[in-house]
Amino acid sequence: MNREEALEHFDENITKKLAEDFKLKVEENFKANEEKIKNLIIAAMKSIIKKAKDFQEIKKEYKIAVFQFELLRINILNQSYKILAHGYNSSWYLDSDSIYEEIDLSFLFEPFDSFKEKLKKEKKMYMGKVNDYDIEKIIFELVSKYYMDISENVRNWLWDLDEEDWMQESSVDNYYVVKWSEYHGKSETLFAMDNREKNIKELLELKKQDEEKLPFVYSVWKNSVFENGDLTNQNMLFINFKGSKLKNINFSECCIVRGQFKATEIKKCQFANSKLVGTSFENSKIEDSEFSSGNLLGGDFRKAELRYVDFSNSNLKNSNFINAKFKNVSFEGADLEGAIFSAKDIPFINLTSEQLQTIYIDGGEEI
Repeated sequence: MNREEALEHFDENITKKLAEDFKLKVEENFKANEEKIKNLIIAAMKSIIKKAKDFQEIKKEYKIAVFQFELLRINILNQSYKILAHGYNSSWYLDSDSIYEEIDLSFLFEPFDSFKEKLKKEKKMYMGKVNDYDIEKIIFELVSKYYMDISENVRNWLWDLDEEDWMQESSVDNYYVVKWSEYHGKSETLFAMDNREKNIKELLELKKQDEEKLPFVYSVWKNSVFENGDLTNQNMLFINFKGSKLKNINFSECCIVRGQFKATEIKKCQFANSKLVGTSFENSKIEDSEFSSGNLLGGDFRKAELRYVDFSNSNLKNSNFINAKFKNVSFEGADLEGAIFSAKDIPFINLTSEQLQTIYIDGGEEI
């Protein structure tokens, strides 16, 4: 057996068999410490903002534009499992005055220490063809993968980050992003905010960009007015229209998963055949608009005002309509399994007996 064969055999017969058990232990650690991890992340961001504010006494124009949580390879190799919460200005990695905080996640990744020792014992049978460097590489790749997997949870925690009082400090730029990454390596955006008012021309201009660059993904169009535009068949993952006014905009066949239309005025807009999974329309006003045959799984319509809205043949499973207002809203052929409505609205929204058997009232009892 040569080295290449030994590594392949080690991976198939040792690493993969042990890795799943230790991954489960880390997942158990995460579930047990989820609130602790969330608090550590928030505390680190608050500290960066405070340090940046203090630094403004020296450099008045300094503002944080990038919050980046970075996994350092050297810390994994040293089994310290500390990540850096880094604050950069708009120059990002070229920021010579960047600010950072350390977050110790040893309690989360501790099972990988035992995993590493087991791998070291098992490698002895390969007579030096599997070495310590190979073990370090395996650990780094597994820790990195699990660390990146956490990003979805952190993204949920930061869903309404811009509404937090502590984000309103002068040391935070009008445009900022939050990223989850390996140090100077693979990176995922968790949140993006741009408080500058924009217009329809700027919105439509993105259609001219290369689709592979995903120009609409995580783009922010907050507190602005947009009228008359064709945006059909666009990838708009995590797009944000909070507090804006939209009139006669065609979003048909778009992918707007986890979009933000909170407190947005929507009039004569088309969302037919669009994917709007997990999208928020909380406190929005929607009038003369169509969502037919759309996928609105887990949509949030709490306290929304809905007038002449067409949800026919759409997927509204697990959507929330508590305290929404309805006038001439069509749910014909819609899948409402697990959707939640306020009891007072049930007599007036014209649901079929089949639909009534699958919905919930006020988040409590099934009828």
